[in-house]
Amino acid sequence: MTTSTAPARCTPADPGSRYTAARYTGALRGPQHRWWRPLVGAAAVTGGLVAVVLALGITFGVAQALTGRSGTALDEAVSSTWWGLLAMNLALAAGVPLAWLGVRAGHRRGPGAVSSVEGRWRWRWALRVVPVVLAVLVAANLAVVAVEVLAGRAPFGPGTAPGARQAVALVVVVVLTTPLQAAGEEFFFRGWLSQAVGSWSARPAVGAVLAALASAALFSAAHGAEDPLLFADRVVFGLVASWLVWRTGGLEAAVVLHAVNNVVLMVPAALAGALTVTPEVAPVPPLLVAADVTCLLVAAAAVTALTRRAERTRPDGRSGR
Repeated sequence: MTTSTAPARCTPADPGSRYTAARYTGALRGPQHRWWRPLVGAAAVTGGLVAVVLALGITFGVAQALTGRSGTALDEAVSSTWWGLLAMNLALAAGVPLAWLGVRAGHRRGPGAVSSVEGRWRWRWALRVVPVVLAVLVAANLAVVAVEVLAGRAPFGPGTAPGARQAVALVVVVVLTTPLQAAGEEFFFRGWLSQAVGSWSARPAVGAVLAALASAALFSAAHGAEDPLLFADRVVFGLVASWLVWRTGGLEAAVVLHAVNNVVLMVPAALAGALTVTPEVAPVPPLLVAADVTCLLVAAAAVTALTRRAERTRPDGRSGR
C-alpha cells in the first residue's frame, strides 16, 4: 500500500478571506521550497534585466539614427518623442515575462502563480475594476487640475505643447502601451518580488508585511533620484497596490489602478508638452502629494467596496470572477 505525497490542489480563494494575503505572498512556499530558491530566481531575473537594458540601448540607438536625432538623450527622447516613449514602455512591460522567469527558474512554478491565487489572470474581474477606478481617478484629477489652475500654476509643470502630429502619436502610445508598462511594473514588484520575499518567512503574516515594505521601497527607488515627498508618495502607491493584491488575491486590481492612474496623468501631460520620464529633483508641493495620496486611497476604497459586493453575489462567498 502506498501513500500519495502530492500536495493538495489549491482551491480558488475567497477574495474576502483574511487568509488571501498570506496565500498570495506565500504562494511560492511549499513542500519543495528551499531558502536558496528566491536567490536562483533573482539571478535569472537579473540576467533578464541586463538583456532588456541592452535591447533598449540598441533600439534607442537605431531610433536615433533613423530619425536623425543622434544627440538626443534618453530622458529627452522619452519625454518628447513617441518612439522614445514607446521604447521605454515596452522595456518596462518586460517586467511581465521577467516575473514569469523568476518563478519558473527559482521555484518551478508556472506563470499563473504570479497572476493570482487561482493560478490565472482573471479577465472578468479586471474589467469590472476598470470603470470604478477610472471614474474615481478622472474626477479626482480634474479637481486637482482645477485647484492648480485657480492658484495660477501650470498643472503639469512647465512645457511646450507639441505639434498636432507629435501630440497624436504621443497620446496613441500612452493609451496603447502604458497599460503594458503598468502591468510590467506590477508583475515585477507586487508579483514576483513580493512572492519571493514572502517565501522566506515561515509566518505568512510576517512574510506579507515584509513583502509589501520591500516592494514599495524598491519600486520607488527604481524611479531614480526624486524629491523626498515624491519618494514617499510612490511608497504609498506601492503599499496601496499591495493592499489590493492582498484583498483580491491577485494582481488585476493593482495593474488596473496603476495603468489608469498613469494614462489619466500622462495624456494631458503629453498634450501640454510636460511629459517626463523622471520628475525633477525639485520640491513637490505637499498639497499636491496629499491630493495624490487621497486619490489613491479613495480608489482603493472603491475597489474594496466592489470586492465586498462581488463576494455577496454568490452563495459560497466567492465573487463571480
